Amino acid sequence: MAQPIKIKLDTSKYKAPADDEIAAAKRFINLREEYAGVLGERIDEVLRDGAARIVEICYRYDVDPKLLYFSSAFNADMMGEIADVMDDIEQTILNLIYEYSTRVTDDRDKMSALAAWTALLGKGGRNLRDTLDGYLYKTMKDWEAAIAALRYAGRTAADATTRVMTHLHSIYTIPEVTAAFKRAEEFATYIRSRGVQYGAVGISNNGSTNVVNMGKITLQLAWRHQQQEDFNEEGAEGYVVLRGSGYDCDQCDENANRFHPITDLDGWPPLHSHCCCVAVPVHNAASAASIL
Repeated sequence: MAQPIKIKLDTSKYKAPADDEIAAAKRFINLREEYAGVLGERIDEVLRDGAARIVEICYRYDVDPKLLYFSSAFNADMMGEIADVMDDIEQTILNLIYEYSTRVTDDRDKMSALAAWTALLGKGGRNLRDTLDGYLYKTMKDWEAAIAALRYAGRTAADATTRVMTHLHSIYTIPEVTAAFKRAEEFATYIRSRGVQYGAVGISNNGSTNVVNMGKITLQLAWRHQQQEDFNEEGAEGYVVLRGSGYDCDQCDENANRFHPITDLDGWPPLHSHCCCVAVPVHNAASAASIL
């Protein structure tokens, strides 16, 4: 039998959440994670299809792999085709992010307002489109490195397509790419600078991984924002956070099982990218048990 959940709550002011409120909050998180998973899979499909199209373009233009460089200054015609593919990828992914981020509500007005709010999300002061554009540029350069290395190794277009698609999130583990980095001086590409190998804290070396993660995190933030709006609309005074998983996490433990005022946005889950904690609304009440 599951142990009762102990919540620190001043029951002279607030009513402890009822079982049905806790159950509804858990359903909210489960649905959010389900949609985030589907969104990630669909973004992967878009990226795989785009990678295949770009491999085909590069092989069709038959450029010396040692000189391959995705720039209009290098080969305007080839880059024009690649740019069209990348623009298509960007718009398709944006549409998917908006679609799944707004599934948190059925209200058309709320969906429109949430889409407008989501469009402003971004990294480093940029909006959603510009942030995605940056991650897709990195992805494109990952593909440039892979295609150059695979062509240099004499791989066919079909083989290169398969390798890039199956290593979408691990481009730099492809043996031919690893070998190319050891001979970087022979390549007039990103391979030469080795710049594509380096990520940062919280940032993957693979652009595709960052694109998928960005989509899923954006969805999480959009759902959290709408939940905050809904709690305010229903007159909640605050919320309590309940752990949604058994993983050790000091950040989640610090915020769990206690009352947060409705204005405390820092304590509102998700508290990190893999957070499954649950926010349950708390309302005024004269008396209620502080232990569930």
